[in-house]
Amino acid sequence: MRARIFEALSSFDKPASAYDIADAVSRLEGRRVAPNSVYRILDLFVGANLARRVESANAYVANAHPDCRHDCIFLVCDACGQTLHLDDDKITQDVRSVASAAGFSPNRPVIEVRGRCADCD
Repeated sequence: MRARIFEALSSFDKPASAYDIADAVSRLEGRRVAPNSVYRILDLFVGANLARRVESANAYVANAHPDCRHDCIFLVCDACGQTLHLDDDKITQDVRSVASAAGFSPNRPVIEVRGRCADCD
């Protein structure tokens, strides 16, 4: 089931919700797959750095670089939903430093920029 879910997640060209993935896997399996089961597996993928969660869209993308442990910056197009993943360690380190200076112990910065992509602008 994990392989099917990862295969379905990887097939989307935009971030996919657990419901999108459940529908895709249900079609492949010829039986209904519950979104709750998909959520559990997606949580495992995120923990293993195989997938990333786009928080503002409540959706997921396959991680193209699972060996890297960068904090992500997502550029999310409000018009088409296309999402670009960037790694910029300086920006995320600055966020971690500011949080630490405020007495906060950051686990994982989530940086998402909402706007319009070049195709939709």
